[in-house]
Amino acid sequence: MTSDSDIRHVFRQISLLFIAFGLSGCQVVNKAEYPVGIYSVGSSANLSNVAAAGFNLVTGPAEIDYLNAAQRNGLKVLASPGSYAGESFDGARARSTIALFDRHPALWSWYLIDEPDMQRVSPDSVKEAHSALKRAGAIKPTSLVLYKGDESQWYGNIADITMVDRYPVPWLPLSNFSQHIHKARLATDPSRPVIAVIQSFDWSAHQSVLPGEENLRPPTEYELRNMTYSALARGANGIFYYSYADMLLKERKYPELWAALKRVVKEVRQRDALFNAEHVWWPKAHHFENQDTRFNAALEASVQSVLLHVKLGDKSILPGHYILAVNTTPLFHTYRFRLPWNVVDPVPVSFESRFANTDGSWVAEHFEPFAVHIYGPLPLSKIP
Repeated sequence: MTSDSDIRHVFRQISLLFIAFGLSGCQVVNKAEYPVGIYSVGSSANLSNVAAAGFNLVTGPAEIDYLNAAQRNGLKVLASPGSYAGESFDGARARSTIALFDRHPALWSWYLIDEPDMQRVSPDSVKEAHSALKRAGAIKPTSLVLYKGDESQWYGNIADITMVDRYPVPWLPLSNFSQHIHKARLATDPSRPVIAVIQSFDWSAHQSVLPGEENLRPPTEYELRNMTYSALARGANGIFYYSYADMLLKERKYPELWAALKRVVKEVRQRDALFNAEHVWWPKAHHFENQDTRFNAALEASVQSVLLHVKLGDKSILPGHYILAVNTTPLFHTYRFRLPWNVVDPVPVSFESRFANTDGSWVAEHFEPFAVHIYGPLPLSKIP
């Protein structure tokens, strides 16, 4: 007999496939791809460059030429319905936009509002706009973006997709990003995707937001990669980066930024099976050799570790269970964690051509600043 939890799981998988990749008629498109998007692509002439870099989502206008160009390049679009939620929401314009473009195969989601928590737009106003789009016949999901993950208690279950844009570099510890993604995931119903929006810009064009701050640098490649894997560790169902326009404008100043981001995105694309893996509970026990640094600046464990189950693997990621461990600090750590079960065979460290230091029950590893390690596929349980 099928249990309620089995039914919820099936519906959750169907929902995630629909929301993450959109429908063309009744046919799922690219269902195995993890959503990886980028903001502010600008002209449709840039879409081929973005697609070549490995992205499968962009933000852009709900216009036929743009949507057609996105479709030709294998991209989906997060677009505004012509009006954002709030006091000035124009229902008539939204209905007109939805009637024209909701069924377009490149349309991924309708952008309800950006940072209503920062703009002080009430949850009720956002709900009204969401309902208006649904009454207008919108089949494609709605999305909203929050600045604070904890505001998800008010906004997290309004739109079909909740996004969080937490940009910590260099004015906040990097662990603040991880913490806010976790808050959003906990406050939002598991059936609704949470998308992490990751900083890929410097603050020179937004200096008024950080008065008195002299260091306005963008993230390093280590930080970009760390936030990307932190998003996975904290339960995000996809990622966007902000933004393409900022990187191009500052290409002469930071020529390495776009190149670094492309390397990170290429890695995500190659590891789709891992990023699409199911999070699994296990009775985790872990320990830091230096107890003085066991907590990060967000007062969480300095190394975040999660158990992932890859059901449908590929050449890069075989089916099985993996432990992802992310150092959220700029410090060195010797970190130990107990395996979900005792093993006899060595524990491989994925993509590092080595095996973990383990006694068959515990793994003990050295972590460099912002390091990411993936252990698995874990060997089968030792027979008693």
